[in-house]
Amino acid sequence: MLLKRIIQVGLIVALLVATFAQVGSAQAWSSCGSTYVVQRGDWLAKIARKCGVSLSDLYAANSWALHYYYIYPGQILAIPGGYDGGYDHGYSCGPGYDYYGSYYVVCRGDTLGGIAMYYGVSVSHLRWRNNIANANLIYPGQYLRPY
Repeated sequence: MLLKRIIQVGLIVALLVATFAQVGSAQAWSSCGSTYVVQRGDWLAKIARKCGVSLSDLYAANSWALHYYYIYPGQILAIPGGYDGGYDHGYSCGPGYDYYGSYYVVCRGDTLGGIAMYYGVSVSHLRWRNNIANANLIYPGQYLRPY
């Protein structure tokens, strides 16, 4: 009878330990949404701190960031653990339209010339409109306004 009681208590303790181990590994929700648009003066560590996520988790969610040294205003970052309210904001790469008009989110391999041709505007107009200093430096996730 005593052996049976010891086994029962041992199983209960093992179950409790397993339950608390699972709770400890759960990720906290981010204080930002599921995406974040980079603002002037932002850097990745600042964004991670602001959104309540670790820098390594931010890098994991944005694997392209490991290969680029800079982020630019207008880029869209994925925020791990962020909640978007069940709404798809349409932040995939390519053309889109919102309240303010047309926009384009740069895809991997895009060129400013190709985007300008798509919208029927000049490269110099796109550079002026989006404050781009070097036409050869655009990045995946960068948010551009053609008009």
